[in-house]
Formats: sequence, structure tokens, C-alpha cells
Amino acid sequence: MKNLFLSSALSIASLVIAPSVLAGPGESLGNTKNDCNTSSGDCPITPTKFSAKIYQVALCTSHPMPAGSALDLTGSGCVDVYKSDTGEETGDIFSDTGATLSNANISVPTAGNYTHIAAIFDKDFKVGSHHKIYDAGDSNSPLGERYYSTSSGGAAVGTADEVEMISGEFNTFMPQIACSNDAGTVERVATTGNSGTYTNFLSGGETFSGRVLKSDYSLATEDAGNINNQTAYCLGAKYLLSIVDKATTVNASTTGIHIKILAPKGLIRAVQGEGAQSGVVTGFTSHGESLAVTVVPTSASE
Repeated sequence: MKNLFLSSALSIASLVIAPSVLAGPGESLGNTKNDCNTSSGDCPITPTKFSAKIYQVALCTSHPMPAGSALDLTGSGCVDVYKSDTGEETGDIFSDTGATLSNANISVPTAGNYTHIAAIFDKDFKVGSHHKIYDAGDSNSPLGERYYSTSSGGAAVGTADEVEMISGEFNTFMPQIACSNDAGTVERVATTGNSGTYTNFLSGGETFSGRVLKSDYSLATEDAGNINNQTAYCLGAKYLLSIVDKATTVNASTTGIHIKILAPKGLIRAVQGEGAQSGVVTGFTSHGESLAVTVVPTSASE
């Protein structure tokens, strides 16, 4: 039997996100992990909904795209775990039932030892969350109502259950750096980059390699946007390639694959008003600079 499970890396082995995992400053307010300590300005928060389009997940015997090299899945001994030529939406990976993909696109790979996991996503994704604004400097004192994201990127007063997903793009790893200066490629370990974003996702010694690719699977290097206001991105971006150097063994007892997707804090931000609108969430924005995928084989006993 072929099985493929998807979940958020925030819960590691579970399809259900525990409230204690999501809790941040002002836990009593029911907010997600966040970097909010003022009542105005942009506030990085954690998604409670996330969906992406997946094209391919493969296990490889060597790195399929080292820095300075072209993508070579065949030459790197890669075998597919999942492949869809047109891509398939995961649906909300934070839902109680997790995400399901078409069984016809799933394969239990050939038995053997693999060194890398490669995943190809569409640059477009969807994300949603909610937030209740804190009084400046006091993470236990709310200023007003809870706001949730609407599909247009707006904010509405309501409950966490009403969250709608907004559209976003993974088209750079560093919006403050020009794409021609390698903003479309990144190497991260558990203890470096993005303020520890990968700490609970990567095991000791593992490295995440990210690549922004064009439609022909070559590296995107052309500049667009503006580095001065951190809106720079890679022109012509179509895919996001995630590579993790994770030792993985597939044997006769392997019955399925558990795919874990990193959808971290900062992927969505609550826009808190300024001046007369301070203390009010005026909208939500998406910021696709971080995404990674890892794979864990499962056996009949799991």
C-alpha cells in the first residue's frame, strides 16, 4: 500500500498542530508565535493555514544541484517519491486531516540508501493566520478584537476559525539583495539564517539548499523589484527547489513516506496601523523567503 502524509514542520511528526507549539508572547490571547511587541507596523506571525502546489519529491544519492551547477536529478541517482507533471495543490496542511495527494502520483522508491531529498514546488502558495494586537511592551494586554486574514489580503474582526488564505510567492530568499547577487540560492543549517528558522526542522549536520528556478529549471538570476525597500525578487521565477542532505534508508518494510513542509513564522505578517489606526490590523501580507521539505519513510507498524 502506498501512503504519503504531509504535515507542518512545526508539529514535526503530527498532522495536528498543538496549541503549545503555536503559542507565542501573550499565550493567553491565543496568538501564534510572533515577533510583535508594538501596536503598530508590520508584525511577523506564524501561519495557521498553508497550501502549496507540489510537482516532484525525490530521494537522491548525491546533491542534485550543487552551487554553480545545473539541476541534474538523473545524474544524482534520484528516484521519485511523488511526481505530477502539472502539479497538485496540497490543500491546507494544518487541517486536522492533513493533506492528501493523488495516489497515482505516489511511489515507494527503490530500496537503498539515499543522501539527499529534493522537492520541486510552484512559486505560488497560499497562507493565512490571525492576530490580536498587544499593548505596546505588554504581551498579555490586548488592545482590541482578534483579526483574521481574508482572501484579498484584508483583515476582518472575528475568530481564528474564520481565517482565509491569501496568495504569496516564493521568488527570492533575500528580498533585500539583488537576484543577480545570488538571492535565488541559499544554504542553511539548523543554527544559521532566518533567526533559527531551521533549528527544529533540520537535524544536526543537515543542510538545506534552496534554489529559485525558471520554467526551464535553470537558476533564476535576473533582477526585479527594489532592494532599497526589500521588494527585490528573481524575474521569471517559476519553481522553488528544496534540497536537504538527509540520510534516508528505504527497505522492504517501507510502506509510505511522511513529507514535512516548513511553513515558518514570518511567512505571513499582520499589518498594524500607524497613527490614528495604531492598535488596528489593517491587512495581512505574505512573505515567501523560507520553505524547506524533508522526508521520513514509514513502515507498516507506524
